[in-house]
Amino acid sequence: QPELLAHHYTEAGLLAQAISYWQKAGQRASQRSAYVEAVSHFTKGLELLSALPDSPERAQHELTLQITLGASLMAIKGYAAPEVGKAYARARELCQQVGETPQLFSVVGGLATFHIIRGQLRTARELVEQLLRLAQRLQNPTLLQAAHYGMGEVLFDLGELPRSRTHLEQAITLYDPQKRRFRALHDPGVACLSIAALTLEWLGYPDQALKRIRESFSLAQELSHPFSLSFALYCAASFYRFRREVKTTQEQAEELIALAHEQGFTLREASGVTL
Repeated sequence: QPELLAHHYTEAGLLAQAISYWQKAGQRASQRSAYVEAVSHFTKGLELLSALPDSPERAQHELTLQITLGASLMAIKGYAAPEVGKAYARARELCQQVGETPQLFSVVGGLATFHIIRGQLRTARELVEQLLRLAQRLQNPTLLQAAHYGMGEVLFDLGELPRSRTHLEQAITLYDPQKRRFRALHDPGVACLSIAALTLEWLGYPDQALKRIRESFSLAQELSHPFSLSFALYCAASFYRFRREVKTTQEQAEELIALAHEQGFTLREASGVTL
């Protein structure tokens, strides 16, 4: 129970130990999709950090906390919430202080998502292009998968569907089911398959699109990860709405609303209502 240890260290005035355990408590909460609890723990850690003198160690601790806070805020307040932008913007400043760090990829990815959902697609595209350059330089398959997905998503929103499809298919190819990670919030395989389905539908390949949306939903159910499932449900409902399959759309939307309400996924619940 890291939150219990964090509380005792806080009361004892042992700030360094307390911050470490608030961070662990937040990460543990986010792993079980308890994002409201996670935000509370990460915020407590950041509050204690403000009492410590500036140092490289303090900057590194704050960087980790801001990244994890930003991801959890996305789940409960929505990707485009001002608090999300603030957390990732601060994390980017900290990356410049810390210097070369693998965490820069997560920071740039979080900012890209923030700007995509706010409709600031030019900024988002510049950030995703930076992601792709970083991943190509490091030649890391996991990072390449995320970068191709990000490029596919922003190109989809820009209406560049053939290029979006190319990047999404590359991301699907790079997805390793043996190395599943709920990157930031949702499983990357679920995300790629879902957006690929919508892209294929709009390009005029309904059979291929149906195959992808079923694969996405099946994977999300297999993972038993609530936020990944909420993503798959939203995309599936949108997909069936485009096909004018009213009954299936309603079923998916109702399931999404129930799940999102139970888990406190504010944006997902609102999205389900609008479907």
